[in-house]
Amino acid sequence: MNYDLSLNQNILVDLGKKLREQRLNQNLSSKELSAKSGVSERTISGFERGEKNISLVNLIELLRALKLINNLSQLIPELPAISPLQLMEMEKLKRKRVRK
Repeated sequence: MNYDLSLNQNILVDLGKKLREQRLNQNLSSKELSAKSGVSERTISGFERGEKNISLVNLIELLRALKLINNLSQLIPELPAISPLQLMEMEKLKRKRVRK
């Protein structure tokens, strides 16, 4: 999948879908994964649907529970290389805070 460099939400949605796919491949319900990982079922289901952002700590706990901690490449999407020039252009597009 190709990602617009400015849309982190697309990356999170894709990551949530891949996590769900891995959970289902292991025949685990979100309730069972919650019990194994210590991450709430609500957090898991919200993240899998792309509606909720989770902390890196929770993601690591989920990966440990799914025994995928050593296989991050299965979940992390391939991101395009960003040149320094592209980074500068993206910074220009960010909304600037106006000081009063």
